[in-house]
Amino acid sequence: MLEGRLRLNKRIWAQGLAIGGIGFGFGSLLLLYGQQISNPVTPAIAAAMMPIMGAMLEVMLDRRRLTPMLILGILCAFIGGILAAGVRLSGINIGGGFFWCLSAIVLYAWATRATNLYLRDLSAMGQTTITLAGAALFAGMIWLIVLGGVSDQIRVGQIAGNTLIIIFAFSILSAAVAQPFWIAGARGLGVAVASFHLNAVPVYVMAIMVYAFGEEWDEMRLVGAAIVGIGVLLAQREPPQYKTM
Repeated sequence: MLEGRLRLNKRIWAQGLAIGGIGFGFGSLLLLYGQQISNPVTPAIAAAMMPIMGAMLEVMLDRRRLTPMLILGILCAFIGGILAAGVRLSGINIGGGFFWCLSAIVLYAWATRATNLYLRDLSAMGQTTITLAGAALFAGMIWLIVLGGVSDQIRVGQIAGNTLIIIFAFSILSAAVAQPFWIAGARGLGVAVASFHLNAVPVYVMAIMVYAFGEEWDEMRLVGAAIVGIGVLLAQREPPQYKTM
C-alpha cells in the first residue's frame, strides 16, 4: 500500500512473485528437506558457504572483480561461520542432504540479488511484500499437491501455546520483520558481503540463550564470530553496483 499504484504494475508483480517463489519458496523447501535427511551439522556447513555462493554469483553475473582482500574476507567468513555454528571438523559425514541445503543457499543468494536488481524501484518493504507473497503461493501449491498425492508427508502436530509462540517468532519476527533489513543491507553491500553477517548469527543466538535461558558460553563460537568480523572488515570496502541484465 505504501508503494502506491503507479509502481506496483503487472510486470513488477510477475517478477516479484517469480523471484520469491523460486528463491525463497523453493529454496526453503530444499533447505528443510536437506535438514530432514541429514544431521544438524550439514545445514550449518552449507549456510556458512553463502558468502562463497554470493561472490560466485556476483563474479559471473555482475562481473565483480575478486580482489585479494575480498578473497581473504570470504575465507575468514567461511571458516569463522563454521566455528560460530559449532561445527567441529572431526567426524563430519557429508551426505546427500548437503547437496539440497547448498542448493537452497544458492537459490536464496540468487533471489536476494534478483530482488535488488529487478525490483530496485521499490522500497525494501515493497520488495519483501511481493517476494514473500510469491514464496507463500509456491509453498501453498506444493502443500496442496503433496496433500493429494503423498499424504503421509502432511502431519499436523499438537497446536499448543508454545507452538503458536514459535510460529509467531519465526513467521513474524524472523521473516516479515527481518527480511526488509536483509534486503536493504544486501542492496548496499552486495550479496557476498551481506552474507558475512549471517555467519555470525549463531553467536547472537548463543548470547540470547545465555542471558535469557541460562545456557553456557562456547568460547570457540566467539572465536568464530571474531574471525567473521575480521572478514567483514577486510571485504566491506567495495560495495558492488548492480547492472541491468
